[in-house]
Amino acid sequence: MSTSNTYERVELEGLSTSFFLNNRQRFIKNLKEHIVSLPENSYLFLMGGKDLYRYDNDDELFYFIQESNFYYLTGVLEANYYASINLTDASVSLYIPQPTEREKIFLHWETLEQIAEKYKCQTFDLVKLPQEINRLNPKKLYVLNGTNSDSGSKVLTCDYVFPAPYDKLNEIVDHDELIYEILADTRTRKSQEEIDLLKYINQVTVEGHVEAMKKIAKNYKNKIIERDVENYFFSYTRKKLYSRNHPYEHICGCGVDGATLHYINNDKELKDGQLILMDMGALAGGYVSDVTSTVPVNGKFTEKQKQIYDIVLDANKQVQNNAKPGVSWTDMHLLAEKVILTGLQDLGLLKKDYAVDDMLKDRVAYYFMPHGLGHLMGLDVHDAGGYLSFTPERSKEKGLDCLRTARYLEPNMVLSDEPGIYFIPYLLEKGFNDEKVSKYFVQDKIKEYYDFGGVRIEDDILITDDGCVNLTEGLPRTTDEIEEAMSSNK
Repeated sequence: MSTSNTYERVELEGLSTSFFLNNRQRFIKNLKEHIVSLPENSYLFLMGGKDLYRYDNDDELFYFIQESNFYYLTGVLEANYYASINLTDASVSLYIPQPTEREKIFLHWETLEQIAEKYKCQTFDLVKLPQEINRLNPKKLYVLNGTNSDSGSKVLTCDYVFPAPYDKLNEIVDHDELIYEILADTRTRKSQEEIDLLKYINQVTVEGHVEAMKKIAKNYKNKIIERDVENYFFSYTRKKLYSRNHPYEHICGCGVDGATLHYINNDKELKDGQLILMDMGALAGGYVSDVTSTVPVNGKFTEKQKQIYDIVLDANKQVQNNAKPGVSWTDMHLLAEKVILTGLQDLGLLKKDYAVDDMLKDRVAYYFMPHGLGHLMGLDVHDAGGYLSFTPERSKEKGLDCLRTARYLEPNMVLSDEPGIYFIPYLLEKGFNDEKVSKYFVQDKIKEYYDFGGVRIEDDILITDDGCVNLTEGLPRTTDEIEEAMSSNK
């Protein structure tokens, strides 16, 4: 495993075992702060991700990606493993299925000794799991259980049932959901090693976005399509990171497609005079970036495009100017909405005889930005820990259920800052027909933007001791910077 100070080959060599030992130690420290009476000789019992196949075919559906919690604590990349973690000394034991004769012939496989050396831990044949766990004489076997508050999906829970004569072990398995919440909470505050890795991934992501911008301006007259833009980015990041995967399905929406929040078709031809919204991130060492740029296809903003773009950029920057420890993420979302409402009012799309605070209260901004300001990031694009039972947070207000977290910011949290303005006819017509909010809209003026699409500007930010740092610093953001970058390669 790599112990280099750089991460250029992390997809090939992996992260150091100390990286994951540090994760385990921080989790156990957090665990002991919340569970005062943690029994001696307790273990966390984990099940890793499973191979998935395509329906009735024996081909794998995708390159295997380890379940995030299992990876965070062990660093294990392979499928179908189990693990036990000693909650006293943070040591790991792995329980590994052994290959069949056919697998030995067709697949690359490593011996238990090689895996032990690779991950610096004890390894056992999976068939010996019950007797090895029994030999530990554990007082408690905790398993992860609960719901990821971001996705609403159940956490992968170890479903192993101990057979006779070891079935007494089933009685000490503890499904307390607090264990998962404590782990999710630990993941929200990054170690310095995690921060360094995320900085590197974001640096490469910035370079990939600039590469895409330049090639759009150079090639748009050749009838390129949205998927070409995706390929410009992925070709660059794949070569730079040796990564085989996207962290999510990339969004490259030109024209009206830019108003579809999760547009993934990427099959339309780019047209002169349109904007293209590019939501594209990179993956390396299991960690991800999530970055969005919105640029003019021909490299030159129209006045109309510039006006909307500058409002969104102002919201993006004001969030970064105000995000710091102790600040509620809900307040950051409302700050972005206030900037957007003020800007749209100044453009004449919202009536000036109403106070912005009244529009804010009546949730008018929702009709132009129907998503939350951003989300926690790390191993997952939408990382765990957004809502927990034991963390202080600003209570969810009516109309703000779109927020993926309402927590108060803490040092070493990483979040996306992604305000946007979208002209979605269906949503706007819904507002026009709502008696409560219709009074605010200048409908005829808004309808002039039905073919506009949308603008989103998304940076990944790191909360520091006294503010925040933009991990995507260096990405052209002002209209002048974007136009200069896109003209430099024509």
